[in-house]
Amino acid sequence: MSGFYLIQTAFTIWMMVDCYQRGAASYWYMMLWVPFGPLVYFFAVKIHDFDLSPLTKWIGIGRPPSLDAPRWQHQETPSLANKLALAHALLDSGEAAAEAATLFAEVLRHEGDNKGASYGLARARLANGDHAEALEAFDALLAREAGFADGDALRMRADLLWQGGQREEAVADLERLVQQSGRLEFRVALADRLETIGRADEATALLAKALEDYRHAPRFIQRRDARARRDANALLRAFAPR
Repeated sequence: MSGFYLIQTAFTIWMMVDCYQRGAASYWYMMLWVPFGPLVYFFAVKIHDFDLSPLTKWIGIGRPPSLDAPRWQHQETPSLANKLALAHALLDSGEAAAEAATLFAEVLRHEGDNKGASYGLARARLANGDHAEALEAFDALLAREAGFADGDALRMRADLLWQGGQREEAVADLERLVQQSGRLEFRVALADRLETIGRADEATALLAKALEDYRHAPRFIQRRDARARRDANALLRAFAPR
């Protein structure tokens, strides 16, 4: 068995495991049937786990990808998969949340249990400023899978609740999220909210424990959470008595 085949197999397994853990069910079609699907998934989804801002700033990349390809594919073959891909592209462009919401809703009319479309609809409504409808969509999604999208859906719901003045419920969501996931960014978010509502001692202890865990984490986790580590240290300095 050649070294290239081993690397390709390992990479494919890595992407499939990530897809499963992330709850990104809408990408299974791409993973299994689209040529170079795992590689496409890596650049469409997985790459966003890494902090590439220094690189993108250096080479001058800041514009969202063109919508021409997903629009053309949807026009030529208006399948649910292409509709979903176009909706995600529209949402990621930051300019067409309303159109994306319409497409996500169309997918859900045919596949009411499509969690990727439900997540997309909630995000599109949030981006469009429809906070009450976004919260309703997040509630429906999280009732089916509390840890969907590796906790990002619950994090967004907590932020919505906080913005709406429901601070205790928002903190409860973040506490539940921290119990479900070890991601440092979630613990940083919880610590920030705890300090705001007067629970500074808990916030400080949480950050200290989180940073200790970070120091003993595998290197790939440290790379993923490098920005959150900086945020945690900044919060600790801000919390320190003057």
